[in-house]
Amino acid sequence: MKKQGFTLIELIAVMAAMSIVVGVTVLLIAQVLDFQRDNGEYSDGIRAADRFVAVFRSDVHTYGKPEILSKGETLLRWTTESEMVDYTIQPGGFPDQQSIVRTVYKDGEQIHYETYHLPDRTALRFADGKDSDAGLFALSLWTAPKGTELPEIDELNPFDRTIPKLLEQRIDPKYAGTWRTIVVRY
Repeated sequence: MKKQGFTLIELIAVMAAMSIVVGVTVLLIAQVLDFQRDNGEYSDGIRAADRFVAVFRSDVHTYGKPEILSKGETLLRWTTESEMVDYTIQPGGFPDQQSIVRTVYKDGEQIHYETYHLPDRTALRFADGKDSDAGLFALSLWTAPKGTELPEIDELNPFDRTIPKLLEQRIDPKYAGTWRTIVVRY
């Protein structure tokens, strides 16, 4: 009569197989969680960029043509008799710091403050229309994925109706670079 049970060798083999399965499972779960975190951060940044674009569009319609400032942390400024609206970069600089702060002052006192955390590796540029584009103001945003270069967006004409040849490859979905320009009439 044969005894029912397992030998020590069989138990060790099953335990080794189970430890391999558990190890692989833990690694896969860690990768999924990393991907989810990275994707969530990128999505949060895109939503913040969308909110920033909507506020920018509203400010141009409300306050008219802004003053583009090239010195210091302030990027744009609208000034009326009683209000002033500033767009500034938080300490740091692109591409390391991606936060734009919109501050509203009324009669010299700060009354509103909001921060837009744009995706990492985002460059932006403001431009005023000239000649045939007079009366238009543009915001260009370029978001590049990790491992790719940010293009020199200062060389781009945001009022161009076509995509320049040098950008066609970078905008290709397989490179995942996004360039969008918002043109607003003031």
